[in-house]
Amino acid sequence: MDIDQSLGLKKDTWYDKIVLNIATFLFILMLMLTSLQILVRVLNLPISGGAWWTEPIARYSLMTGTFVGAAVASRNGEHIKMNIVSNQLTKRYPSVGTFVDILAQVLTIAFLIILTYAGFRAMSRNWGTPMIGVKAVPQGGMYGIISASLAMMVFYELINLWTLLAKTDVSQQVMKKVNYANKEGE
Repeated sequence: MDIDQSLGLKKDTWYDKIVLNIATFLFILMLMLTSLQILVRVLNLPISGGAWWTEPIARYSLMTGTFVGAAVASRNGEHIKMNIVSNQLTKRYPSVGTFVDILAQVLTIAFLIILTYAGFRAMSRNWGTPMIGVKAVPQGGMYGIISASLAMMVFYELINLWTLLAKTDVSQQVMKKVNYANKEGE
């Protein structure tokens, strides 16, 4: 059995490159800090003050990197979704299956918008509160990065919805009727 490993990635725009570079930076930062932490502990290196700061920063980069990575997954259409119902409906009733896909996409966007709003509220409320372990970084900054990542997900999911609507038979039929109506009105 052959496994299709082609992701069907889209051409990168400048916005995509920024998101991908941020996700890559956070992953590399987490990897380097975790490696440094292991080296200091295993080799008992005499670093002045120890490397206590590596653990919380690695943890925070993991948390923020997870959300930026989720935006990348949304960009590629690889985010987790359970499509067994829509696949079965599409086989039997194509228009109903398409409707379920569109409804799921709209609900996903609505949920992400609510999360983004809540994240920005948490950011504004906790901006002056220092992070545990790294007092120089405010908790609001962490919520801000997470909220920005959720906003990126909303952007990508809107693009995915637009693409889904453009591919559907219903939208193709509506566009044909609009074009036909425009030609008759001339």
